[in-house]
Amino acid sequence: MALTLGVAPANASTLNAGATPKAGNTAVKIRTGAGTGYTAVAQINTGQWVGCWYPITSDCNKTTTGVTTGGSYTCNGATSNKWLKVGYKRTLRYVALGCVNTGQMPPGAGID
Repeated sequence: MALTLGVAPANASTLNAGATPKAGNTAVKIRTGAGTGYTAVAQINTGQWVGCWYPITSDCNKTTTGVTTGGSYTCNGATSNKWLKVGYKRTLRYVALGCVNTGQMPPGAGID
């Protein structure tokens, strides 16, 4: 008798989902919490990617569990309080959603 797990298999749209700085941003800080008052532990530079904490889709599920509300910030002329959950050094961290593009990371592009 085979054991069946109730977990959907990974597919191309869920693998290697991440975030990279939007055009006009040379670096985006990775923070310990969802706000500019939290400590910046690293940054994503142009051409680098950080993996999403909850990559349900290639856009990091940015409309539901992949995003949280926190402190306000201004990026690219717009103010927001939406923060993307990312994984950095195997720990939940946050980046300003308005400062990054999300999608499927190119092979070898992610920072850990």
